Amino acid sequence: SSHSRVSKLGAAMSCAERALEGPLRWGILGCGDVTEKKSGPALQLAEGSELVAVMRRDAVQAESYANRHGVPRWYSRVEDLLQDEAVDAIYLATPPGSHVELGLQVAASGKPCYIEKPLARNYQESLSLVQAFAEARVPLYTAYYRRAYPRFLRLKAILDRGDLGEISSVHYTLRRRAEAPSATTPWRLQVSQSGGGLFVDVGSHVLDLLDFLLGPLHAVHGSAARAPGAPHDGPEDVVVMSFLAGKAIAGSASWNFRGSDDFEVLELIGDRGRATLPETMNGSFCRLDYADGQVETWEEKPPQPAVQQPLIQTVVDALRSSEPSRCASTAQSALRTARYVDAVLDGFYTGRGDAFWDRPESWSANVGIIGSLGS
Repeated sequence: SSHSRVSKLGAAMSCAERALEGPLRWGILGCGDVTEKKSGPALQLAEGSELVAVMRRDAVQAESYANRHGVPRWYSRVEDLLQDEAVDAIYLATPPGSHVELGLQVAASGKPCYIEKPLARNYQESLSLVQAFAEARVPLYTAYYRRAYPRFLRLKAILDRGDLGEISSVHYTLRRRAEAPSATTPWRLQVSQSGGGLFVDVGSHVLDLLDFLLGPLHAVHGSAARAPGAPHDGPEDVVVMSFLAGKAIAGSASWNFRGSDDFEVLELIGDRGRATLPETMNGSFCRLDYADGQVETWEEKPPQPAVQQPLIQTVVDALRSSEPSRCASTAQSALRTARYVDAVLDGFYTGRGDAFWDRPESWSANVGIIGSLGS
């Protein structure tokens, strides 16, 4: 009805106005592992920001979190958190499988939202979320927090200045030892919860970072495989991709989650020099090798104690000032990343535009590839 729509807009606008006067007051929807160190404390440490309420369906866990982190209020019902008038903004930190259902409720409440990455299980779900927030005129930001790491801001400045000349290629490699099977499958490996395997969980950060450093990627292609003897509904665990970016940059990236060692590196190659970043996601080191033989090295450590704090600070600043450009991790950038993930995994899941998690029998790993070689 038009009346409820008007009142929603009123709620969204009054929140933005209220937030200008005092600190931005956060509520966490789903206070699980990611919120313990990476993000929860950042909501408390960021300037002009307060964590005033948390919600988890398990009331004992919700109360425990509130007590341990000094949060004044806790809830075990989504509705109660969203109806709390002393909560200005919501941090949605549940696994991606519930992002659409819960995100639509947040959008309807008129409260701005900071949502864990990835946005949802596929591009289609992500788009429905972004559209709901846009229609309700409620701000939405995404937790691709490496966009605010000092290390990557410094690298981006080097690239933008042209220190390495015209970039021609970019290469990323990740190898990890296979994880020992656990009695219960973690949500990150349940396709219905995560939308894929560890590539979707940690690889999405890499794709988002490449988008941040180089601009939007195009001609994104990928192949994915899975260990022989993996469960019928098990996700991919080895992924390779190729892409184009910028004016004339070709790129490659690979992830192997059943390797024999732990290794990671990002290389950006230009006509005046190249940058090498070992331990790309969580390290601090950068080496610049210039065409004239000069070598430069520097270190920028990940933010401490809460890695999400620099990005969360930009979200707080954007919401308090009503200037969205202050935050680099937007609904739109996260939507591009969702599109890249789908493009890379399209073949493995035999399409990702539907609820592919409900039809493992049609995934390529379960069909066998012989029949498709001629296609």
